[in-house]
Amino acid sequence: MLGRALFLSLFLVACAKGTTSEPCHAANTAGAGAKTGATTAIEGVKTFGNSAAGLVEGGSSEAKSRWKEGSKDTKKTAREGGAETKEAADDKQCH
Repeated sequence: MLGRALFLSLFLVACAKGTTSEPCHAANTAGAGAKTGATTAIEGVKTFGNSAAGLVEGGSSEAKSRWKEGSKDTKKTAREGGAETKEAADDKQCH
């Protein structure tokens, strides 16, 4: 769900930057957005799993600590992917 929402928001930002009549440009932008969404979703799942393991191993304080650490990684991944998607949207050449 997070991946879909992220993909949609990045895609809308990419489309708002300016459209082109080239279908491959839109495909490149959508591809970059999909990659970002998938990568970010994977990071989110890792964060959830790691915090669940922290709950078992060290209680709620350990789970909270791991969750906060994982959320930083997830946010970093999303920002990096967003930059890549923006770059794909700004690139007017078709590869």
